Amino acid sequence: MFFTRYCLGAAVGLFFSAVTARAQLITDPTQATAARDTLFQQADMLRERVQQTTPKFTVSRKGLAQQRHVVKGRTGELTSNVASTTPLSVAAKSSKWRHRTIHWYNGTTEERFKLKQAGRTVLREKRINGVVTWLQLQPLLYKKSHSGSYLREGYLVLDGKFYLLPKVPQ
Repeated sequence: MFFTRYCLGAAVGLFFSAVTARAQLITDPTQATAARDTLFQQADMLRERVQQTTPKFTVSRKGLAQQRHVVKGRTGELTSNVASTTPLSVAAKSSKWRHRTIHWYNGTTEERFKLKQAGRTVLREKRINGVVTWLQLQPLLYKKSHSGSYLREGYLVLDGKFYLLPKVPQ
């Protein structure tokens, strides 16, 4: 467990040290919190919109059906406000999503959400007991949107700017 955390911390540190050589790390708590809220709001809005516009979805529960639930769906389009001169096929417009929930024996609930648009992963999110621990958001293909990623350790990237969130006392 300690070794895994150490390796993850070292990898994150190397990533940010290599990337921040070109970019400025923003440590202002107000700006970092606003960027985090913007990223979470964009992801929640996209997730809610996709799930509400899904006409049919499937639920699979394997084994005893009480520990793992997977919900899959496909929605028509995420391009409602875009005026495009080139007609797009239905397959290119459609988006597939998958929401997996695991209830562990120690009482922890882990949720993972994945959204693909035209075969490209747009949103990946991991929650433990309802708290976002990891989030990756790519821009939509046919609509202007934010992109970025978030790690529970306080690192945040939003639209190419790097932020360090303030530490919360535990």
